[in-house]
Amino acid sequence: MAFTITFPTTEPPTPVATLADWLTEQGEPFVAEGDEVLALRAMPVRFVASQKDASLKAQLEVVPDLPLTRLVDTLFEVSIRAGADVNLAGYGAVTRPGLWLRLADEQDRLRIARALGRAREHGNADGVHKRLWALIAAMRRNHDDRWDAAQERIVERVEVGEAVSVEDAAWHVDDPKPGDTIGVPVSGFLHSRVWRWLSAAYPGLVSSLWRVLAPGPPRHGSCSAAVRAGSRRAGAASADPRAALAQVLPVTEAGEAR
Repeated sequence: MAFTITFPTTEPPTPVATLADWLTEQGEPFVAEGDEVLALRAMPVRFVASQKDASLKAQLEVVPDLPLTRLVDTLFEVSIRAGADVNLAGYGAVTRPGLWLRLADEQDRLRIARALGRAREHGNADGVHKRLWALIAAMRRNHDDRWDAAQERIVERVEVGEAVSVEDAAWHVDDPKPGDTIGVPVSGFLHSRVWRWLSAAYPGLVSSLWRVLAPGPPRHGSCSAAVRAGSRRAGAASADPRAALAQVLPVTEAGEAR
């Protein structure tokens, strides 16, 4: 899933050359794509510094093995240099931990979907799904939450006209009508909680998916020393802090989830 980050400020827009200097100091290798775009080589992120629109934004794609801490630290370092807040499109201003949690939940959603695909390949999908559905049902009482295989995400089944208006339902399905039952995405970082359980319950199933990108050799000749220094910093910071998340977001009281 793609996300857009903006850096609103009353100051003049950040020139591409200045942004390039900041990334070099951070040790992030990049390549220029035209006059207004810098694409990071180690992460699926593109910075767009538009003088015409007087704006600076980052376009990023969350993938299962994206080093989130490194990404979030880079985005906030850019925001500090630019003297701007970090705004996540569709949400507004976000803090460093708030952005990490939102991106981590999306990343864990992708990891769950990939692990379930692996379960189908191994022939044990029925057993995994049965326990998965029981866990999801236990996380939010009085809510009909389920794993939607088509959307590859946790959704709540609600009735159009009762729990959700026809207008809002149109954002999720085509031509909704009163009385229809549809699945709408849920909030609360449920995917991160489910991934924690899935990792513990089926370690063999997810072992090949649970990896953090190792910093590679510098590939940008003009900033090789800075890249080497940044890679060492990134290597120390890129470990996924989901152990801390487990303390903030306990899975459930269900014994099987532990």
